[in-house]
Amino acid sequence: MTAPSPQRSAGNLLRRAIERIDERYRKRLQLTPVGPLLYVGLERHEGASFALPDGTVIGSGELVGRLHFNNARAAAVEATSRGQAGIRFARLLRNSFAELAQRSRDETQLHNVQLFEGITWLRAHGRGVGFAADPLPQGPRLWLLSAYFRLLIWAFAPVATRAAMNDVRPHRFRISRRALQESFGSTPKPQRNVGGDATVAARIA
Repeated sequence: MTAPSPQRSAGNLLRRAIERIDERYRKRLQLTPVGPLLYVGLERHEGASFALPDGTVIGSGELVGRLHFNNARAAAVEATSRGQAGIRFARLLRNSFAELAQRSRDETQLHNVQLFEGITWLRAHGRGVGFAADPLPQGPRLWLLSAYFRLLIWAFAPVATRAAMNDVRPHRFRISRRALQESFGSTPKPQRNVGGDATVAARIA
């Protein structure tokens, strides 16, 4: 039997460590799984009121759905190329947002949530289906998240390239309840994919 390479052994150890950290994080924040790629939790918006591109206004103290990606699942999308990984990721993400749209209609605790937002490593995309995306400001949090996302890709994505890891650009993505229902509800409007372009979704790998 061939012994695993040091790099593979290190990757396995890192994957297990990340999975344990993510599990404790989700329990502490009482996050609920939504589809294959998302978790959602509820928090109050702190800070000044602001408006989304579709006119939805979020006031201080309003409930907000905080989206957390299942980072290990996202980075571990099985594929033989970066493009294939992107297409499969986009499909899983559409399924997750479709379930979120359904649950926001059916579940009482989500009825008054007008905004869903989260942070991921993808560049700005998704405007065609109602997302607003802004890069995180410079500072320690941006550096730490960028390093963490690169570790995820290295540990979970065997087809990732060095260029893909260097392409990590943490952004905050927001989508209003109205846009969520229009794009991912039971009768969504026509769309090419979540990223609005087949090549954009491939940035995950």
